[in-house]
Amino acid sequence: MAASSSRSGRDRLVTLAAAAIATNVLIVFTGGLVRVTGSGLGCPTWPTCDGDTVVPRPGGEHATWQTAVEFGNRLLTFVVLAVAVAVALEVRRRGRELPRPLRTLAWALPAGVLAQALLGGVTVLTGLSPLVVAAHFLLSMVLIAIAVSLWQRAREHAGLVAPVRADSETGRLVATGLRWATTALAVTAAVVLVLGTLVTAAGPHAGDPGTPRLGLDIRFIAIAHADAVWLLVGLTIALVAITWRHGPAELRAAVRALLVLELIQGTIGYVQYAIGIPAGLVAIHILGASLVWAAAVAVWIRARPPVVTDPPEQGAATPTDAAVT
Repeated sequence: MAASSSRSGRDRLVTLAAAAIATNVLIVFTGGLVRVTGSGLGCPTWPTCDGDTVVPRPGGEHATWQTAVEFGNRLLTFVVLAVAVAVALEVRRRGRELPRPLRTLAWALPAGVLAQALLGGVTVLTGLSPLVVAAHFLLSMVLIAIAVSLWQRAREHAGLVAPVRADSETGRLVATGLRWATTALAVTAAVVLVLGTLVTAAGPHAGDPGTPRLGLDIRFIAIAHADAVWLLVGLTIALVAITWRHGPAELRAAVRALLVLELIQGTIGYVQYAIGIPAGLVAIHILGASLVWAAAVAVWIRARPPVVTDPPEQGAATPTDAAVT
C-alpha cells in the first residue's frame, strides 16, 4: 500500500507539471489573441478593469467583445497560478524526498507567475509599450522552460525515464559534444524568440490602434529573424543525424519533434509575411513559437539524463521497470 501511495504521488507531480506546461502555453496563445484583435486595452486600467470595478462594464471605448477577450486573458492568469501553486504544494508535501533542483523549479513556478501578472499590469499601465509587451512574452517563455524542466525531472524521479549507462556508447555521447550542441541549439532558439518579439513590436499588430510601434525596419528585423530560424533548423538537423542511432531514446524523439515543429512554424512565418501578416496566422505563429521553445528546452534537458556508473545487480529492476510494475 505504501509503495502504491508513493507511486501515486510521483504520478501526481508529473501530471501537475504537464498541466503547468499546458496552461502557460495556453495563456501565451490567448495573449496573442488579445494582441491581434486590438483588445490590449479592452480593460484600460490595472488591477481593476476600468478604474472603478474589477469586472468590466459595458459602455467603454472598446467593443464589448474586445473587453471580454482582454478580461478573459486576465482571468486565465488565476488558472495558471492555481496550477503553479498546486505544484508547489505537492512538492512541499513530499519534502526532502525530492531532489533539490526539482524543489527549486517547483517554487520558481508560482513566483514567476506572480511576476508575470505584475508585468502584465505594467504593460497595461504603460499603454502597451512595445518593449514591455516583448518582455511580457519573453517572461512567459521562461515560465514554459521552468515547467518543461520540472516535468522532465519529475518523470525521471518517478522512474519513467531509464538512466543512461556511463560506459555505454550512448553515455559517452551524452557526456561529450552532445551537451554543447544542445546548448548551442537552446541559445539559438532564445535568439529566435527575441528577434521574433522585435518583428512583432515593429509590425502592425500593436494590441490597440493607438499604440506606437517600435521604430525599426520590419523588413530588416524579419530577415534577421528568418536567418536565425534557418540556423536553428540547421542545428536541429545536425542533432537528428548525430542521434539517429545513438543517444537516449527520449532525446531522439524530442529532436525529431522539434524539427517537425520548426518546419511547420517556418512555413507559417513565411506565408504570413508574404500575404501581409494576417491576424489569424499571427496568433497561430505565436502559439507555434511557444511549442518550438518548449521542444527546444526538452531537447536541452533530455541531453542531460540521469547517468549510472555501477552495473545493476543481477535481476534488479531498473527505474523504468519499477514504474511499469
